[in-house]
Amino acid sequence: MAKRAFGGLIVALIIAGAVAWIYRSQSGPSFDLTPYNALGVGAAGETARLLGNTGEVVVITPEANDRNPSFVSELDSFQKALKKSGIVIASTVKFKLTRLEEIEAGGMVPRGQFLKALQSQAKIGAVVLFCGLPKLTAQDYDTVKQSGAKVIVVSAYQPDFPNLLKAHVIDMAIVPKLDQAAATSQKTQTLRKLFESDYMVLTPDNIANLSERQ
Repeated sequence: MAKRAFGGLIVALIIAGAVAWIYRSQSGPSFDLTPYNALGVGAAGETARLLGNTGEVVVITPEANDRNPSFVSELDSFQKALKKSGIVIASTVKFKLTRLEEIEAGGMVPRGQFLKALQSQAKIGAVVLFCGLPKLTAQDYDTVKQSGAKVIVVSAYQPDFPNLLKAHVIDMAIVPKLDQAAATSQKTQTLRKLFESDYMVLTPDNIANLSERQ
């Protein structure tokens, strides 16, 4: 019964995430960019907290994001907030996909580019993905862990997140909340409050508790 309930939650999260990401991809200059600023600021705050307000990070994002005002606003807010916290952005990796690759990969960074970015800096504290995480092999799991870098994914919910978090392959996933539409209608005073209203921060600790409660 618990597994069935948790499975239902996963399906709902996938649907909610897909809807949120479709909205992101179709938004234009006439849309209110505040929610995306909130996501950038919130993701920066969570990254800084995880790293203890010190260290360097590598950011991974699709090159196509440069043409989308919502992503540009989100990334700009993230970068500015992260720098204020004392974290240094060592590099930003922008990957390009063909139309076929976009369909096949679903907007995920190619596996090879993710692993290369993970190993590109000697003292990197974290890799922050503003895109989906690719399918990884068991050997890749070891590569990620041996790198010593934290992996933070800001994306729609992926079904393998719970297992990846429990195995400490990724350290944090920031995904849309189930009740995002209702939450965004509430009056919020700060970007941080808006972030907390619209997004869930999944970690190895709370994903285990979430599973146990279902």
